[in-house]
Order: sequence, then C-alpha cells, then structure tokens
Amino acid sequence: MQMLKKLMRIVALLFILSSSAYAQESVFVGNVPLPNDAIEAEEVHSKFAGTWVGQWDGWRNHILIIEQVNDDGFADVIYAVGSDLNGAGRWFRRQAKIEGDDLIFADDGFPAHYRMSATGRVRGVFDADKGFAVLERQNLKDVLALPDEDWFSIGQQEYLQTDLIEEGKPIRLNVVTYPPPGEGPFPVALIHHGSTGSGTRPSDFDLIWTSDWLADMLNEHGWFVVFPYRRGRGLSDGQYDEGFALDRSKGYSPEAALSLPGAERALTDANAALAALRKRLDLDQGAILVGGISRGGVVAIMQAGSMPTEVAGVINFVGGWTGKKGDPSINPTLFNRIGSFDGLVLSVYGEEDRFYSIEHSKANLAELTARGAQSELHIVKLPGYGNGHRVITMPSLWEDQVDEFLREISR
Repeated sequence: MQMLKKLMRIVALLFILSSSAYAQESVFVGNVPLPNDAIEAEEVHSKFAGTWVGQWDGWRNHILIIEQVNDDGFADVIYAVGSDLNGAGRWFRRQAKIEGDDLIFADDGFPAHYRMSATGRVRGVFDADKGFAVLERQNLKDVLALPDEDWFSIGQQEYLQTDLIEEGKPIRLNVVTYPPPGEGPFPVALIHHGSTGSGTRPSDFDLIWTSDWLADMLNEHGWFVVFPYRRGRGLSDGQYDEGFALDRSKGYSPEAALSLPGAERALTDANAALAALRKRLDLDQGAILVGGISRGGVVAIMQAGSMPTEVAGVINFVGGWTGKKGDPSINPTLFNRIGSFDGLVLSVYGEEDRFYSIEHSKANLAELTARGAQSELHIVKLPGYGNGHRVITMPSLWEDQVDEFLREISR
C-alpha cells in the first residue's frame, strides 16, 4: 500500500511538472523546450551556477539551468529534456540542494542527483542507476542564439587523414575526441567501437557510438580520449568490410576463413588512426591506453599485441568477435593476439550476455594469461533478462574498477 501511494505521488508530481511546461510559451533547443524567461546565475555564486547541456544515456537531450543560488544552499533549477518514446520533451522548475560537489533535487519524488567531475563537467544519475548523463557548461545566450542539436554532443567530431588507400583514394577516418582540461601534450586513449549486431542493417553502419561517462573518467586521469571509426563506419571513408559473408545481405560470416581477415582489417584501421594521431603536436608520443566494446575489445587486445611496448593498458568491455554461431576457433585465435604484451588488461563482462557467456569469455581471457598479460576480470549483473552485453550503459557497475585500473597503470 505504501509503495502504491508513493507511486501515485510520483505520477501526480510528473503530471504537475509536465503541465508547467505548457503553462507558458516555450522556446526549443533541438527538441528540448525551455521557458522563454529562463535566466542563469553567474558562476561566482556557485560552481554549479549556469547552464549545463548534454544527454541522458547518450541519446536523450538534456539541459539543466541553475537560475539562482540562495544563501541556504538551495538553488532554483530548470530541468529540461527532449522527446522520447513516451512523447514530447518537457521542462519544469524545482529546487535542488547544493552540498559540496553534489546537486540533489529537494523533492523525493524526483530522484535526480548530479556531481561535479574533476574535469569541470557534471555527471548526473537518475533514480540510483536508471539513467546516466554527462553535461558540459555552456552560455545560455549562445545556446539560444543557435538552438540546434550540436550543443548536446560532449565529444568533438574530427577527421584523420590516414595512409590508407582504397580504390585509389586516400581514406579519412572519422573520430570523436574528448580533450582533458589543461595544456598538452596529452597521452592518448583509443576506445574502439563494436559491430552492428548481425551486420544485416547497413543503416547501422553510420551510427556514432561513444561513452561520455567513460571519456570523462579517462579525462579526469589526464587522457586525451579518441573514439575512432573504422572504414565505412560512422562518417569514415571507405567500405565497411570486417568479415562479411560472401552474400553481404546475410551479415557477418561465421566462418574463420572470412571472419579472421575482417579482424585483421579492423586492426589495420586502428593502427592507421593511431599513426595519424602521432603527428599531432597536442598529443604525447608516449604509451597509449587502448580499450573497446564487443568487437572493439578484441581490436584493443590485438592492437596491444601489435605494439606491446607502446601500450600502457587495455580496457575490454564484453570483448568478442563472433557469437555462438561463429567458428569456435575464432575468438581464442584473436585473444591469443595479445602476443608479448605483459601489461594490465581489465575485462568487464555481464551475466546473461546473448553473445558471449561468462564461461566462454573466461576461456578466451585464459589466452591472455597464458601469454603473460596481467588479466583482471570483473563480472556484473544488469537488471532485466539477457542484458549482459550492455554493461557499458551502466557506469555504476564498473566505474570503481576502471578508476582503480587507471590509478594502477599511472603507478
């Protein structure tokens, strides 16, 4: 009964808050509505004062405006989000309590909590672990003067001119970069993307994947973070060709003879991206950090093996090249490509992964230990059924381990 009453209070609160968004005229930034009389407090009143822009979970646009900071530590706040599957975006005004590096909504019926990062960004968590956001400070006047979607991307789109040639044409690789605060040159962290599931939806090849939360954590430790997109992925030139069946409409091939050359092509692209980055004066020429998700985790392991003395460490999120239908020799062969790299490899895997069971992944990781790498495995359990492959979306399950990993390789 108490749970039902609490639920009814939350529903009533959301109805009231939603209604407030339509009680006066709104202006839109992308698909996020804001009240037309929004103001922002000056930063001298609090480090939280001002306008913060980013996304929940890497897709739902979000603006947080601290309009006023009062002497009692409470702040007048505008909370605004863009549209989702349940309807249009909305905004509302509430009060939040500022306590040191934390900003917490004062009403128990709205469980949003923000914390200041060492990078100067803000990380938000909704309802303990149901949503994660990274926000960057912006000037409200600038946002309203050019109210488009570009404001919500924390990373910066760039292009690398590489030495790759395809059909006689030079190849540019698209990257999304996250520079840390301060002055360079900075050490480089390369974080590699995964596949597109079955490989049967060419429209997915153009999608841009990053993790603002992981990037911000790496930035805190001084790393210049780069998410490179291999040929034919994201906005990169060339054809995406990482182990497809002879009939490309069937997606990725389960056969080792076709799949393994695709992995080799991915490594070629990863090393081409690094070679182009090595030419930049704002980046350090020393050891790099490599990481990735799913197929990207395998690319990171292979890249460390291809240049063992140039890699400080590897972060592998649910790494694997082919799933249950693939030739069983493919994944062990590629994990064995860690070669003579003897540094630290942190692997994060989820239970009930629909591609890679924990037993299968443990067998793959044994290849790393056998070759001399310092392999550490962190296993997590995500809410719901069959969600194990989505561990990157829930930083609360792995951020402590990643933070310790980053401290360890610094030592």
